[in-house]
Amino acid sequence: MKQLTEKQKKTAWAVVSLLVLIHFAPRLWNVVHPASSHAAIGKPSPAHIAPPAIPPAPPSLETVAAAKYGGIWQGSALMPDQARCGIRLEIRLSDDLPKRLKGFETKKCLPTSPFEGGKLRGGSIADVIRETSPVSSVMTGTPQEDGLNFTVDQTIGTPADGCPLSGFSITDFGQGQVMAQWQEGTCPAGKMLLRKARG
Repeated sequence: MKQLTEKQKKTAWAVVSLLVLIHFAPRLWNVVHPASSHAAIGKPSPAHIAPPAIPPAPPSLETVAAAKYGGIWQGSALMPDQARCGIRLEIRLSDDLPKRLKGFETKKCLPTSPFEGGKLRGGSIADVIRETSPVSSVMTGTPQEDGLNFTVDQTIGTPADGCPLSGFSITDFGQGQVMAQWQEGTCPAGKMLLRKARG
């Protein structure tokens, strides 16, 4: 084996020193400059932090009430004046903003007193037909703790007794039912159980 010359030895040492320096340079840099290495692995810059998510606004009382009472309610009962009356009530949110609860109520009564004894007593067939004509109301509802109170916006038709609807409310009553109560001007107030027919 040939002996290395002095020049070859110096070149070999230089190459080995360079390789050692390349291998250990990053570690030496971290020892000499620890702040810069921590900065590199520290927290991300504020520009990259996503803003906290804003929780959605809670639904309005009207939206909650529409989910519970929305749909069509129907009922019928014999009234104190012996007329057989039926009520149909549709409840839904309005199309405009802000959303409001709307009620569309139709009441139709069939008087039984003119037919006592199996024949027409007093009045005419035209009077009976007039009394059976439905009367409808458009209402705006306000949620209450256990139901809805309505104010009457508009009435369509003329009640046979001359007492238009002046107030209407529904109250929870058992499973799938509400109790409707109404006022008709100076006439006696009325009550009826309504069942959910659709919705």
